Amino acid sequence: MNDAVIDAVPEKLFQEARQRLLKNAPLRADSGKSGPEAQNLSAGEAAALKAVGLNTDAWEEGAEHDPLQQSIADYMALLETSYSTSQAAKYLKVDASRIRQRLREHSLFGIDYDGEKRLPRFQFERAKVIPGMREVLAALPKELNPLDVAEWFLSPNPDLEIGDEEILSPREWLLKGQPIEAVVELARSFE
Repeated sequence: MNDAVIDAVPEKLFQEARQRLLKNAPLRADSGKSGPEAQNLSAGEAAALKAVGLNTDAWEEGAEHDPLQQSIADYMALLETSYSTSQAAKYLKVDASRIRQRLREHSLFGIDYDGEKRLPRFQFERAKVIPGMREVLAALPKELNPLDVAEWFLSPNPDLEIGDEEILSPREWLLKGQPIEAVVELARSFE
């Protein structure tokens, strides 16, 4: 692979993830085999990973399908499409201090990045916070990484079904005015 193709892959993955996030569509971030970073592991670290069933071999299916590259692109797109505190305040037509207060209360989801908070767009709709955000965030495990949170909110969940055919994401469920408790229960059981 030449350098131009290698450089184009992360940019392409980033742009794809960015477009999905701007549409509040699910990401494709998967965990799996590791990339070239595994070469920096000590022999003991590699042996420990292999002992629990993890593979440290270089990814052989090409950079475009490398889960590590995909996760990096998804994370960067999540940060780039998120609002800063001041942008969220302007969007919601409130003072920035109110956004900071809601972040402290955990009634808004924020990502620490470069000394500031970034607020992913999935929690907003039509200049409002989606209903039930405070309750759902309180129920989600605190140790989740931001990609897990975004993917969970944006991905259809078979436990959130309306009628016979319509399976909704937690975000869609809340926006349709369905019972908040159903999403809270799913958040409590998140694994």
